[in-house]
Amino acid sequence: MSKLLAPKRAAGVDNTARRTWDKEEFRQKAEEKEKAAKAARADADDEDREETAAEIRRRKRLERDPLHQGLIVERSSLRQRDYQIDLTSRLGKTQVVGFNTPLNQQAGWFCNVCNCVLRDSQSYLDHINGKWHNRALGMSMRVEKSTLEQVKNKFEELKSRKSPPPEEYVPDGFDAAASAEAKEREEKREKRRRKAAEAAAVGGAGGDADGGDADPDMLALMGFGGFGTSKK
Repeated sequence: MSKLLAPKRAAGVDNTARRTWDKEEFRQKAEEKEKAAKAARADADDEDREETAAEIRRRKRLERDPLHQGLIVERSSLRQRDYQIDLTSRLGKTQVVGFNTPLNQQAGWFCNVCNCVLRDSQSYLDHINGKWHNRALGMSMRVEKSTLEQVKNKFEELKSRKSPPPEEYVPDGFDAAASAEAKEREEKREKRRRKAAEAAAVGGAGGDADGGDADPDMLALMGFGGFGTSKK
């Protein structure tokens, strides 16, 4: 018959008391571990995530802004343009645009300040008069208030200017060179008419011997100075 033996207990070990834990210390360690994991996940998401269109536009605007770059200390007031805007020089022209065509040579209106192309003239005018374009030029949208003396000086300057001669009106659809040629031809015709009228008048002064009974205006229109006659 087998005998059941009781397990031997290790000598010198007290198993009667429960182990105690420092809960605050382990709570702090758990929080720090969770924060580190969140930061690692955020860094990974930033690397994987692409910039949205709005973020790209904002970054480019800040790169062009002289105030953000530290080139100026304060924005100046809005100033009037000192150059003429060209909107019609490329109208009616044909251009081949490819993948390697530079941005400033593509179809549309190019803004060299913002490095962008606008597809129609209205969008281009809205852009160059807008907030972000003027910010890139170092200006705000606030206009400086003029003093009374400045207004008076401006009036005197405008009065002293000589008004340029009015340009000749050319109807839409007509070329200026063709209009000048037509004007020159009309002047030559008028000159021939005057010469013919003068010749008819001189012939009519001598009676019917030179001019007969013909109408001088009709003779001038037909290009004749007068008709001969067989009357004596």
